[in-house]
Amino acid sequence: MAVWTVWEHEKFDDPAFKAHFVRDAFSWWASILGPLWALLQGMPLVFVAFTILEMGLIGLAQVTLGEEAAMWAWLLFSIWFGFEARALKRWALARRGWTMTAVVKAKRLEQAERRYFAGRDDIPPDILPSGPTTPSAPLPPAPSGPGTDPAAGPWGAPIIGVMPEGVR
Repeated sequence: MAVWTVWEHEKFDDPAFKAHFVRDAFSWWASILGPLWALLQGMPLVFVAFTILEMGLIGLAQVTLGEEAAMWAWLLFSIWFGFEARALKRWALARRGWTMTAVVKAKRLEQAERRYFAGRDDIPPDILPSGPTTPSAPLPPAPSGPGTDPAAGPWGAPIIGVMPEGVR
């Protein structure tokens, strides 16, 4: 099962019907296409930053370590970009004023859309997408008391690493 984040923008009359779903997974297309993927996704700042970083890293590796090292640097940088592409997409949406409104667990986009819209109270049932929906498991109750900072990990320590995104 994949996890999808749902993004809405207040500039639309009904933000739910213009919702943008971003899958939280490795992006093969981003890894293969690199900066072109960022341009196709409407992220010009990511395109420029990626291009500058990639050319600088590969150029530095080629000058100092040789052609083979430059190839490995490009390969590793492309794999890293495949892992970070969806986080950069979410960053770009947040930068443009979109708000993350939900997290949905589903195998495919269509199933994620069905689950998301079925869980909304403000949508009449006659316009919901048809098809089987499986109810998601209820969330466990939120911990209360000292040391329950949402930006903290399961043991109260701050979240560290490349993938987690802290609360602002």
